[in-house]
Amino acid sequence: FTNCVIGSILFCLSLNFKQMALYYAPAVFAYLLGRSSAGSTSIIHRKFLLRFFTLGITVMLSFLALWLPFALYPSEGDTPFGSILHIIERLFPFKRGLYEGKVSNIWCALSTKPFSFRDRVPERLQPMCALVLTISLCLPPCVALFKIGRECIESKKASGYDSQLRALLWGASSTSISFFLASFQVHEKSILMTLSPLSVLVADTPLLCFWFSVASVWTLWPLVEMDRLQTAY
Repeated sequence: FTNCVIGSILFCLSLNFKQMALYYAPAVFAYLLGRSSAGSTSIIHRKFLLRFFTLGITVMLSFLALWLPFALYPSEGDTPFGSILHIIERLFPFKRGLYEGKVSNIWCALSTKPFSFRDRVPERLQPMCALVLTISLCLPPCVALFKIGRECIESKKASGYDSQLRALLWGASSTSISFFLASFQVHEKSILMTLSPLSVLVADTPLLCFWFSVASVWTLWPLVEMDRLQTAY
């Protein structure tokens, strides 16, 4: 279970380096929760509680170490809480709207006529709609990853680790495409978050990876055109 603790630290570093790593968070959380409950008969089992609180404390200490300097040394004329709040507002720009540019997701499609979702639904309700739909799309892969983690048997066999890694990569691809399709304030380049773990699986499913790469570049066309890279791509 030590590897899970180290992995949670590394993921916290990744998440704080770039908030788009949040696309993988449901998959990582579900898998680690399953690993925590492996071999336990219930949620009040001593082994599960020990592992769960170990991961929780690890995550909290990682975030504390990364965010504490911003609270201790706020900008001139700002309070520690105000400094943290300002960073969070920049990380999650809810005021910028439901989606950005010409992103190929559900909300952009539903905002065209005759649906006109963006115009008909009040702005205060749009983040909640995005949250509900994103969670709904993330649930199936998260449940599958939880079961895989729970059934994990601690062993040193390479095949066991390999299958776990493959499942985690598929889960990360699934949750990231859920965020791309349904979350709030999505950018065109967010499709790369799905393509990254899927590309690692190219040896298993070369045809799927090839066509998904083509589709990803196609969805990025507005950005490619803006940077005048049409010929290159």
